[in-house]
Formats: sequence, structure tokens, C-alpha cells
Amino acid sequence: MTFKNIALACAVSVASITAGGVSAADFPSEKPIRLISPYGAGGAVDIAGRILSSVSGEFLDTRVDVVSLSGAGGQEAIQYVRDADPDGYTLLITDYGPLVTTALREDVGYELDEWVPSAQITEVAPIFFARADSDYTSLEAWIDAARAAPDTISVGHGRHLSVPHLPLILLESEADFSTIHLPTTGGSQALAFVLGGQVDIGASVPSTIQGGIDDGSLVALAVATAERVAAQPDVPTLRELGYDVVLPAWYTIFAHRDVSEERRAILEEGILAALESDAAQALGQRTGTDVQPLGAEASQTAYLTTIDNLIAILDHFED
Repeated sequence: MTFKNIALACAVSVASITAGGVSAADFPSEKPIRLISPYGAGGAVDIAGRILSSVSGEFLDTRVDVVSLSGAGGQEAIQYVRDADPDGYTLLITDYGPLVTTALREDVGYELDEWVPSAQITEVAPIFFARADSDYTSLEAWIDAARAAPDTISVGHGRHLSVPHLPLILLESEADFSTIHLPTTGGSQALAFVLGGQVDIGASVPSTIQGGIDDGSLVALAVATAERVAAQPDVPTLRELGYDVVLPAWYTIFAHRDVSEERRAILEEGILAALESDAAQALGQRTGTDVQPLGAEASQTAYLTTIDNLIAILDHFED
């Protein structure tokens, strides 16, 4: 399927298909909800899911378990949710990388309109960072050094064309420099590589590096958003520093379209109430996660907009 056809398919309203005659009267109290993540434990997506998990009992009347399935570039998690019973108890939590970017570039066995957002947890800011004792404690120091010695400075960034990686590609094009790109399994591994000295620069999101910022072991260089982020208000945007690179992302909970509309509505209501609670907001502040819950309709708009933006980016850089 071409990029254009995928976009057209996703723009069509998704029909509701009721799961096998199962009553939603007791949903979702009959058993725990499994929130399947395509990333390893300890990264930003995992942290976002665990914020919901920590407060879920009061608002969803059941436990939410976060399960990491990072194999096959995140496709193991997506296929697991796709193959599960469409009863609303197995959901996907992800950013756009494994779900959208991979589907636009490879034959993944699913169509993007199979996935229906239940709620967005947060909009996230790709962020560049380094060790506090690095030679590159500012964006300009990093770029100047990379221009002077192309392809010598290494950047750990998550998977190829992931949320942290695409802004790196755009920044290098905008600022005319080049580095060594080192893919990792996600933010927690990129962080470990920076702290361990295996790479010079890291690209992740604020919640992944919040602890290192707080203890002084890391320094944040810039964020790829239109405005500064609340969790780290002293960190400038790339646009402020003269580079027009704005590519925020989202962490969103998806149900497969075969989950009934009734159950999806119940999930949306409970998840939003949980994320809007004082307890969830406090956890977000402590972990550097700016919890900004959006309902299904607004999340769907963000999902479709992201697909359009990624199609344009991939068409430009792969032509």
C-alpha cells in the first residue's frame, strides 16, 4: 500500500465492530487490563504507562499491568495486541515510531486504520542531552565540533526513525553537520550509553533523563518542540537556538478497532479520569512527564496529523 493510500484509509471513519457478543456490563472489572508497550522497561513510554497503572484502581475498577514486549523493533507488542481477544483488556501504549513510521516503510501485516486511540497520556518533547562532564554541554558546542570533525561524534537515539531519531535527522539537515547514529532499544538504553560513556550525545524525552538532570550527572541541550517544556523550563527549544526543527510526539493508548465502541468509551472515560487525578499529575511532575490527557476524538486527530507529517518527512528524505 502506498503512503497516499494509507493516509486516505486512516482518514475514513472507523466502523465499530462488537466483540463476540460479550456483555460490557461488568467491564472492565472482571480482570486486569494489560497495557502492552513496544519498548523496554524504564523508558519514557513505560514510565507513562506506570503513571496510569499506579492510579487505575479507583477509576477503572481494575488493575492495569504494563507489559514490555520490545522484540522485532516493537512489532512483537503490536502484533500481540492485534492477535488478542478484542475484549478491551489488552491495549497498546506507544508513540508513533513502531506503530506508524514502521508501517509507512515496511510490510507490517496491519493497516493504520485498525488502531483507534482511547486516550493520549502526554505530548512528548524529543530532547538532546549529554553528560555534565562532556565537552558538549551546549548545542552549539556539539554542532561546532561535529562540523569540524564530521561523523566522529556519536548519538544514541532509540530505534531507527523513532521519536528521538527523526529530529536528529532534521537537525543535521538544517544545521549542516553529521554524526554517527547509534540505534538503541529505547530511551533507557540510550541513557545508559551516555552515562557509561559509550556515546557522546543522547536523544530521548524529558522523563527518561529527569533523574540525571536532578542529580547533576546530565545536561539537557535543546528540545524539538514549539515551546519549552514544563518539566525542564530552562532548556531552550531548537527554534530558539536558530534551527527550525519542531517535531513533538505523543504517548497514546490504542485499542484495536474490533473492540466494541461501548467498551472503548468506557476505557476512554476511566483513563481520562485517572490521568486527570491529582495523584497522576503529582506522579507526572516527579517523573518529568507532563501528563496532558486527551480523549479519543482529539487523540485521533493527533494520530492522523502525525501520519500526514511522517509521510511528508519520509517522502522528502527517502526520495
